[in-house]
Amino acid sequence: MSHQCKSLIVHCMDFRLGEAIKNWLNENHLLNNCDLVSLAGAVKGLINETNLKEAQIILKQIEISVSLHGISQIILMNHTDCGAYGGRESFESSEMEQDTHVRDMKKAKEVIVQNFPDLEIKLILAKMNPLGQISFEEVA
Repeated sequence: MSHQCKSLIVHCMDFRLGEAIKNWLNENHLLNNCDLVSLAGAVKGLINETNLKEAQIILKQIEISVSLHGISQIILMNHTDCGAYGGRESFESSEMEQDTHVRDMKKAKEVIVQNFPDLEIKLILAKMNPLGQISFEEVA
């Protein structure tokens, strides 16, 4: 390998997140040290049992990142008010919305662990408030 990076991040393609994700990566010393995978709904594709091709695409990107760039870490990042989940109005409460994203990230983590057991996996929820401000929370 001629060039390596530490991580691969799977995040939503939502343009509203761009600057915030860049800042988060910089604060966590991952800017320019991270492969980026941007898909609508982020981890939703990994756990979609009706369309296994989505999971195959994401897993293939992880495989390439491991083999070409020697990553040791995957970051799964979902966000609230995600259109792929129907937006915040699709949930009865913000707690239910957050619980759904955390549950889905944990399921996605299980899929990745089955295929890449040696990788560290972090789960990050980007919380977008109605004013568009974004905060990041690592979930266990």
